[in-house]
Order: sequence, then C-alpha cells, then structure tokens
Amino acid sequence: MAGPYFLVEVLGQGGSGKVFRARREGEADVALKVLDKESEDYHENLRLLRNEANCGRAVDHPNVVKVLDLEEDDEGARLIMELMEGGSLHDRIVSGDKIPERLVLQLGAEILKALEAIQELGMSHRDLKPANILFSAEGVAKLGDFGLARGHEAIPVSQSHLFATPDYVAPEILGGFQGDLRSEFYSLGGCLYHALAGKPPYDTEGLALSELQRIKATQVRMDEGTRTNQETRELIDRMMTPDPDFRFQTCADVELKLMSALKSLGSPGLWRRGNRRSRSRNANPRSGGVLHFLFRWINRN
Repeated sequence: MAGPYFLVEVLGQGGSGKVFRARREGEADVALKVLDKESEDYHENLRLLRNEANCGRAVDHPNVVKVLDLEEDDEGARLIMELMEGGSLHDRIVSGDKIPERLVLQLGAEILKALEAIQELGMSHRDLKPANILFSAEGVAKLGDFGLARGHEAIPVSQSHLFATPDYVAPEILGGFQGDLRSEFYSLGGCLYHALAGKPPYDTEGLALSELQRIKATQVRMDEGTRTNQETRELIDRMMTPDPDFRFQTCADVELKLMSALKSLGSPGLWRRGNRRSRSRNANPRSGGVLHFLFRWINRN
C-alpha cells in the first residue's frame, strides 16, 4: 500500500480550501486540493468535489487535467490531480505581460478539443474561465475543475442553482436555461477576449442578476484599439453573440474560424510557451479580480 502524501508547498487558495504540491515516495508530484473542513460550506463544497472527481475521471483527454483519485476520511476530503507546472491563464493575464495573439488562438484550439471530448460524453463543463485553463510544464493548455460539470439532462428550473463567474457566463444561463455547447463557446470566447484585451468583456463587479442579464443582452465586440487581427475579432464577436442561435453551432465551425484566424497571422514558426512559475497553479481563485457568484433560480410559475 502506498504511503501518505507530503505537502510540499501551497499552490493556491480559494473559498473552499487550498491546493498543494504534494509528494509521495517513488511517484511524480501531484496537485492536492484539500477542503477546509471548518468552512460553513463544507458539505456543499464536498458535493462539488465529488462531482469534480466523478466528471473529471470520466474524461480521458490530453487537453483535460487528469483527476487521479478522491480521498475521504475523518480528517476531510482531498482531490488528487495531475500537477500543472505552467500555471493558469488567469496567472498570465494578471502578470501584466502581453499574451501573443497566436498563443491565445492556439490555446483556444486546445481547449476547444477538450470541450469536444466533454460534449461526446454528454457533459458540459459550465465553469470555463481563465483560472480553469491550466498549462503543463511543456505549455499544453488543459481544462480543469469539473466541480460544476453536468450532463445535458433537463431538470426543473426551481430545483437548480447556478454557480457562475459573471464575466464569462452565457446570457441564456442567466435567463434560467440549462445551456449547451454554444454556451461553452460563449465562455471560451470571453476567456480569449480577456487574454487579448487584458480585461474581461464586461464590467460585472457588484451587479445584480437583473443588471447582468441586461448587459449580457448587448453584443460585446473586441475593441479595434486592441491590436488583434480582424479574423480574430470576428471569431470572438461571434462566439459571444447574445443569441446562441447566431453563435457557432459546432466545434468544427469554431475550429474552422480559429484556423483561419491563425493562418491570417502568417507563418507560425516555432511556438513556445514559457514555463512561468506561479503561486496559484491548479487553483480556482475567488479573488484577484475574478468574482464568483451564487444565484438561486426563482421559479416564476
């Protein structure tokens, strides 16, 4: 039987607990998400952690952070995951360094592959944001944190809750719909927008649900002052169209436009991503400019 994990360093901290680099003799280092058992939301966070473990283990794909195990005992709960040495897209944005347009498009293409794999299993991620886009030591972009993931089965609105990061959530989800792959495209578009512009597509801080619904009903457009190619602006504008019927409808549609945008940038040369060390790897922060809201659906019947 393998021995216990030793906690090497704190990689990040969120509202539900901490993420550590952990080590066990004879094995590669891992990321260990440890819930704070003293938190008043412990049981809700445990439910989400179990969901993250179940959904994460169901997806075996090179662009999805691998979930290795979930441990539960009298001391609490710990999720064991693949260690992502390259930090998150959130880390890179808040560092203030400009992220090259080609890199943004290529990481978008990699996360699109993750969404396609998730879709094939009949699942939705539902929490796509820069903090959940992580990089391996080699710079491969991977989608992590499946705490809010679910299948596409419909459930009564009055029985559901929405955990959402307002900057990236699709407007139809704020309106009470379950959302689908097109909702994921909207969120990915918001991540690409943020990476290129250095700010989220909307200023959502402190807004009530009704105000969020109002501003999300307007078409966001990449500022022409942002130095991006026209093809890239068109890609993001369409991904973030308020009406899902006017967004891209399939992963193949998005990929075609992504490849066109990449081609418009000219010869790619060698694509290298730096291995920036960060104190928030594998974390899902609720601070640092990323607000995390809980809305209760109101049954209007």
